[in-house]
Amino acid sequence: MDSLTEREVAQITRLQRDAAVQRLSSHFSWTEFRDERQCFHQEFVYDVAMFAAAHGFPWSNVIQAAVIAKSIFPQLDGLDKPKLLLSLRDALSKSLPSLTPVHRKELTQFLADTCITRWRLLQAVVGGAAPIYITQLHLELQLPPTPCPLEMGIDLRQWELQVQQAQFTNALQQKEEELKNLRDKPRVKLGKISVPEDDQLDTQEVLELVRVALKATEGQMFASLNREASLLSDILQLKLQLAELATGRLHSRSPASTAPFN
Repeated sequence: MDSLTEREVAQITRLQRDAAVQRLSSHFSWTEFRDERQCFHQEFVYDVAMFAAAHGFPWSNVIQAAVIAKSIFPQLDGLDKPKLLLSLRDALSKSLPSLTPVHRKELTQFLADTCITRWRLLQAVVGGAAPIYITQLHLELQLPPTPCPLEMGIDLRQWELQVQQAQFTNALQQKEEELKNLRDKPRVKLGKISVPEDDQLDTQEVLELVRVALKATEGQMFASLNREASLLSDILQLKLQLAELATGRLHSRSPASTAPFN
């Protein structure tokens, strides 16, 4: 205890917590506890000393605050709250009579918060916690038996592929039949051309009548060619989808992209 000088305390405050606790503890004799409670005791003393130093206590009073904390900690086990408050006041009055009113109030408040607010926790530490027994339960899980392989029928995925293949095949046949009929029948249908019976037409007038008749069929020709192009595109897409079905890659497509063309 005599080795804990003001200069030594000042140096301890500059250390990291673990190193500071160990160095401060080396200046005291720790005969109160021989188990893990000794670590709690030493950290409690360090916390009180650092509080005093952080609040501008003179170094001599910081040392006395550490001494008070060391003597109070072992008493927590046998004191109730009212007795603990009286013990704190007595210890501060006897060991730190020169404290200013402000410092006395601050230290009393800190000790009260530390010792009373966490009173039950500190009592459990000082009094020694009761041994904890852990019961381990062994839970055995039984999985359902593995089903036997199917001997008849087909699985769902194979059935879905067959249904899709039938839909695409039927749609392809319809498109090819429609394309054949479109190509077999005339592309255009000429309407009646009004030719005067009494008048004789010269070459220029005949050409004009033919031009008018052909112009009237432009829409029919365009519609026919456009429909043929659409049918060819649908047929190509259906053939590609059937090829993908055959290789098992169609399942990666979205439903919208695999629907048969109407």
